[in-house]
Amino acid sequence: MKKADRLLQFSMSPTIMVRMSALTLFISLIAGVVVTATAGQGVTCRREIPGELIRELWNRTNALINELPKEERFSRRLRLLPKFCTKCSERSIGWLELQKIIDIYQASVFSRAAIKKFLPQHYDELLYRLHHTLQHCVSSSKHSKYSKTIKKMARKIKKRRDEGALKAVREFSFILRWIDELM
Repeated sequence: MKKADRLLQFSMSPTIMVRMSALTLFISLIAGVVVTATAGQGVTCRREIPGELIRELWNRTNALINELPKEERFSRRLRLLPKFCTKCSERSIGWLELQKIIDIYQASVFSRAAIKKFLPQHYDELLYRLHHTLQHCVSSSKHSKYSKTIKKMARKIKKRRDEGALKAVREFSFILRWIDELM
C-alpha cells in the first residue's frame, strides 16, 4: 500500500471518527456553558439599550429644551455635569456612572413641577425604559470611582432648585451623547 492510501484509510477509521465526534461535542458543551455563564452574569448595556430609544429621547429632549424659558446670563457659566469622556483613559465614564446620573435626573430633575409642565408626551415612559434597562444591565454591587463627583452634581442641582433643574435639562443631551458613544 502506498503511504497516501494508508493515511486516507487511517483518517477514515470509525474509532477515530467517534473520538473526534466526542471531542467536538465535549468542546461545544464547554463553550456553551461558558457562553451561558457569561450571559447570565451580566448582559451588556450595549446590546440591551435600543438605538431607537436614544434617538427618540434625543429628539424629544431637543424639543423640550426649545420649550424651556431662556436661561439667565449668570447661569450660563454654571456647568452641572462633570467633565467626562467616553474614549479617553482619564475621566472616562462608564455604564455605572451613567446609571447613577440617570437616577439623579429622574429623582431631582424630571420630577420637578417646573419641568413636568414642559415634558413632551411619553417622555416619562422613555426615561423609565432607559432607567430600567440600565438597572438591568449594570451591576449595582460595583462602586464608581466618580461617586463623589456625581454626588456633588446632585447637590448642585438640588441647591439651585428649579433653576438647577432647568440647567440640568439643557445638559441632558450630553448624557444621551455619552450613551450613544458607549454603544
